[in-house]
Amino acid sequence: MSLNTQQFGITRYWLAAALKHIPTIPDVFVASKQLSQARKLFLAGKNQLEAIRNWLVGAGVIEAAKGQVKLSELGQLMAAQDPRAETALTWWLFHLHLCVNPEAFPYSAFFLLYDAEGRWMSLDEIIDGLHKHAEVNGTVIAKDSVDTYFRGVAQTFHAGGFAHELTLVEERALSEGGKKVRRRLARPDDILVAYAILLFQKEFYRDQATVEARDILGKGLARALGTRDSDVRESLSRISTNKDLSQYVQYRQQVNQDSIQFLRAAEGALRDIRISGYQSQAVKWQ
Repeated sequence: MSLNTQQFGITRYWLAAALKHIPTIPDVFVASKQLSQARKLFLAGKNQLEAIRNWLVGAGVIEAAKGQVKLSELGQLMAAQDPRAETALTWWLFHLHLCVNPEAFPYSAFFLLYDAEGRWMSLDEIIDGLHKHAEVNGTVIAKDSVDTYFRGVAQTFHAGGFAHELTLVEERALSEGGKKVRRRLARPDDILVAYAILLFQKEFYRDQATVEARDILGKGLARALGTRDSDVRESLSRISTNKDLSQYVQYRQQVNQDSIQFLRAAEGALRDIRISGYQSQAVKWQ
């Protein structure tokens, strides 16, 4: 499956509206029952409402079953700690959970494939590359669909969009018209690096207490964070001596090999780091 954005990016207003209204209106996205009310609550049309639901499911903010939705544990925490969806931590969590979701293509593919400070590309170039990537990986999807879905992702690249505000992407206008984009080099806080490492371990190495650093980096960890492999390794060294974060992850360096040891089960560790992140307010907009 893919993230069908209907060419619409997710906005702060839409996320905040979801956090507010879903607990009391679990069928808010059922068009046959709540379309009129949903349009008023989200200030959105039918296709936009479908896109909003897909974004929220893809990021793990809501869980869907039998036509109804509910806030996940992640969504409940966001609603309690940041009901207006204004903090950088909320949007980092939104982004990272999309990155590890294989069903969030093309969002996840874009942020796991392209390096920070790589080459400038047009949207058409990116769409071609993502379509070829899908084909190589055995995903059957029409190029027109990749185009539609990715143009919604690209809406988050504009000023005010969350990918832009997290400094993950930058745009450049061309003299002949149009734009090009590239991944921007971000400076994620160590708490975000620890969270992302645990999230990748949960998704790709669930039963492994120790993982070679090169293996988990090979999954696109640094790219998801908008940084470089060397920066992740430096962050890991700091995490290993941090009085709070060292209880979750330890970084071991030996000759020609470095590894990451996971000291606690990922689910509980991720929950604790999320709560700590909101309480400490350590993650700031850059």
